[in-house]
Amino acid sequence: MQTFRVLLENVPEHCDTYRAIVNEMTERVNTAPVRITYREQEENGYLLFYFQSWCETEYDAQTIEWARAFVALTLAEWVIQVKEPKIMEEMAADLLAAEQMETEWAEIFPYIQRMCQEVELDGRELLTATTRKANVYRKVFTYLEWERTINVLGFVRFRLQEHWNELFELVETGIDEYLEDKQYQEFVELLRYFIAVQETKQEVVHVVPSVDKPFHLYDKKGDRLWLEQLDTVLNMDEQKCRDEDYLVSALVTLAPESIVLHMASEKPGLAQTIRSIFDSRLVTCHSCSLCLSERRVLDGNNPSKL
Repeated sequence: MQTFRVLLENVPEHCDTYRAIVNEMTERVNTAPVRITYREQEENGYLLFYFQSWCETEYDAQTIEWARAFVALTLAEWVIQVKEPKIMEEMAADLLAAEQMETEWAEIFPYIQRMCQEVELDGRELLTATTRKANVYRKVFTYLEWERTINVLGFVRFRLQEHWNELFELVETGIDEYLEDKQYQEFVELLRYFIAVQETKQEVVHVVPSVDKPFHLYDKKGDRLWLEQLDTVLNMDEQKCRDEDYLVSALVTLAPESIVLHMASEKPGLAQTIRSIFDSRLVTCHSCSLCLSERRVLDGNNPSKL
């Protein structure tokens, strides 16, 4: 027979969640021929979950580890469900207080939540929710190889420091993404205001994707529009900014009454960016001769008429 002792702080909400996790896994996980049972008792301010297991046949190299794996799995699930959200909020609260952004928590939380559920940071899979749980499982499983009693509070505090450091990175990244989006929206609002009061300079500007440059611009007659400063930037091999930022700058400079984005289906993100700023001035084109032929290179000296 094998025994494992799990000591939880006697906090009803925490203990109720762990109990529910254990009962659910007991129903879902088939451990036969190993049988695993548990009982609860209070012990020095803790609630003790006392696990016992025995095998209906002789243990082999696999079944000898099943009880330890079961307990490790329940604790990994508990850490993700109970401790992560609480510690995440504490981390975020400290960061937001330092930036005097406490009132924006409701807007920021979805960004942090998405990071904690989905994101790979700098190519490291350690930060995805599933893999974080697997890492906690491995740490608990290894610990229980030598110790049959685990004080969960102490384990979480002292044995999972790397885990919390990774979570802190996710919280920081979520806040950074929120700030970037907020700054972008403020910038868009300024542009929209500027465009609304600006005098129109071009009746229509055609935006045409190309292979030699991200895009070419044409007027209503099909003549190429040249912006020396813009072309200089786009020709820089080292330029790392988004091409759509320079396109927006060009369109603001040209101040068109209407914008036609050709082959728009191939650049949905670009269409969305332009529409967010120029609103109803944007028209997407999919069916002119240029779009239908999917011509990517236009003769800059003698461009085809649109």
